[in-house]
Amino acid sequence: MRNAGASIDPPPDPFAAVRPDSPVVLPAHRQYSKDSSPERPAGRKKLPPGVSPLPPGVSPGIFPPTSSPGGQPGVTLPPPAPAQPWPMTASVRVRRSGDDPKVEPSVVIVPEPPESRNRLRLLLLLTGGLTFLFLLAYGIPATYMWGRVLPGTYVAGVRIGGLTETAAIDRVHQRFDGKDQQSLGLMLNGRRVAVLDPRDAGLTIDVEATVADAQTGFPTPFAVWQALIGERDLPLRVSLNPTKLAQRVRKVAKTIDRPAREGSIVYRGTTPQIVPPKEGLVLDQRAAAEAIKRAFVEAPASVSLPVSLARPRAAKAAFDGTLTAARRAVAAPITLANGGRHVRLTPPVIAANLTFLADDRGAVRPQFQAQKAVTGLEARLVGVAEAPREAGFVIDNGAPRLVHARTGKGVDATQLTAAVAKVITGGGSRTIPVSLAVIQPSLTDEGAMKLGVKEKVGEFTTQFPCCAARVTNIQKAADLVDGLLVRPGQTFSLNEVIQDPDAARGFVPAQAIEDDHLVVAMGGGISQFATTMYNAAFFAGLEDVEHTANPFYVARYPAGRDAAVSYPDQDLRWRNDTEYGVMIKVSYTGTSVTVDLWSTRKYDRIGAETSGRSEVTQPDTNSDNAPGCIPMEGGPGFTVTVTRAFYMGGKVFKRDRPQTTVYQPQQKVVCDQGGPSTPDGTARRDRPNGQDAGKVASPGWTIESTPQPTPPPR
Repeated sequence: MRNAGASIDPPPDPFAAVRPDSPVVLPAHRQYSKDSSPERPAGRKKLPPGVSPLPPGVSPGIFPPTSSPGGQPGVTLPPPAPAQPWPMTASVRVRRSGDDPKVEPSVVIVPEPPESRNRLRLLLLLTGGLTFLFLLAYGIPATYMWGRVLPGTYVAGVRIGGLTETAAIDRVHQRFDGKDQQSLGLMLNGRRVAVLDPRDAGLTIDVEATVADAQTGFPTPFAVWQALIGERDLPLRVSLNPTKLAQRVRKVAKTIDRPAREGSIVYRGTTPQIVPPKEGLVLDQRAAAEAIKRAFVEAPASVSLPVSLARPRAAKAAFDGTLTAARRAVAAPITLANGGRHVRLTPPVIAANLTFLADDRGAVRPQFQAQKAVTGLEARLVGVAEAPREAGFVIDNGAPRLVHARTGKGVDATQLTAAVAKVITGGGSRTIPVSLAVIQPSLTDEGAMKLGVKEKVGEFTTQFPCCAARVTNIQKAADLVDGLLVRPGQTFSLNEVIQDPDAARGFVPAQAIEDDHLVVAMGGGISQFATTMYNAAFFAGLEDVEHTANPFYVARYPAGRDAAVSYPDQDLRWRNDTEYGVMIKVSYTGTSVTVDLWSTRKYDRIGAETSGRSEVTQPDTNSDNAPGCIPMEGGPGFTVTVTRAFYMGGKVFKRDRPQTTVYQPQQKVVCDQGGPSTPDGTARRDRPNGQDAGKVASPGWTIESTPQPTPPPR
């Protein structure tokens, strides 16, 4: 017989089988006494000595002595405890008797582990497994890709995936080197307007920066995944010189930009006319620079330039509604009053200084040039002694002498402008009391002395016959121009100085050309003054801005160097393109007019190179029996070219661009009804011929002399 040994199971509950409401009494054959051995019932096997019938770990001493129902002493178990010592879910483990035939089967209670602990163990196992699989799937390809460009990587169509950084740079260089030497076409509406050399803008491909975008370090999981399932195409990095590119774009913009033309109402004579507004085109320079940068890598490289419409401030309908006010503005003179002094602004003067323009809000409003309108009239309002005076020069003993500037009283131009605008838009009295203000001269003595007016730089004289009506107009023009000072950069305009040659300003009627025949018109003779002025500026070396030759040759003028004016259509303009001031000094006699220009000489001398006459054409002869016909002797037409030469050190320093003049033949006119026997000269007066975009104040004039086969003294 062997001992069963200690149980490996937890101790059983000794009270599990005892009813809670009665004591447990062992059977007679299980009751024991210290003094006597109980009698074993039939069929019961006697326990070996030292073997207790109680469960393991239970001592018989815990049971008090008691009597069994048969009078036999027994052991009574204590009542059960009110609660189980081990509150747990238990499973029953039965020890089979076959394990040991001498050991009686017993029941062992084993507690089950909690269910949450099982779930946690399973979750940890799954997480660990997934982590291991992820590290296995990511670590192997990442280690392979480390130090190389990720597979499936392209740069502008060039495959660099799987290459080292150095090999990738070499491959991109091989493909794109020389790209900065290919011209870039700049397109506008499908038409090429310019060609850009990338080197002019500092455009080049930055290969190193491009490959650096591929990231050849240890790849991230996302990068590995992207490399395994797809491709990526990296853009080329482009470097440039922003200053050079901006300069090149601005140069292109000059050929594209067409600013919007603002509408206006101007006058032809005293008739208002609408100059309709027009949309413009503007290059978006910033967007163009970005588009050029993007298109640089294309093949063939070209870019559509981004442009936008430039809209005028006001539409034509706004000017249509203002025509009534424009007509009312020149319906009658405007009188300026200063106490007992009065000056009238005639409708032609009002028209010459009035326009209607749109403001920033799109409203069309009158713009009156008050200061210009009262020029020459201001002294009559305030008196010569009180009028302001700018610094200037007079010629004294063959040299310029300073005329000091003077502060004086003058018309307040700002208030006069507002008052005239109120008369035009609101009606009411056309007599305006002027406000006087202290006027400071715009040119002080100090400023005048810095202009360098010290010597004669150009002069010219033309002749005319005595006592003709046209002489009055020549001398009147000379008085208006004499003493003017043209500062550096300013442009002289004969029409701005003389304006409309009307009777109110001292001009008289004289012979003029209307179409192709002579008539009598206001202002005849001023073209001769214009020709004299043009030649003086020619030999002074000043820039020719605008001049128009006579339609046919006038014998008293040098061929190819005459100038005809027609207010306001044709003008004589030259610009003082020197750093010195230019003073105009005009003198005249009964038979000549001279223009001298004083400044600082820049060249030793200036000469005129005149070609021979070519393409000579003969005139026609026409008869005219209309009343007032003026006969014309006629003359041939021809072509001549004049070039201005500048001399320094006895040699030609430079030459101007040659100017070719084509003279039409002057027709011979025979008057059947008779006419003036000795015309005193000719002047052209242009008839209205459609709309004019410029400011027009009155019918114009261009004065020309009638060429004679044997001209009389003039």
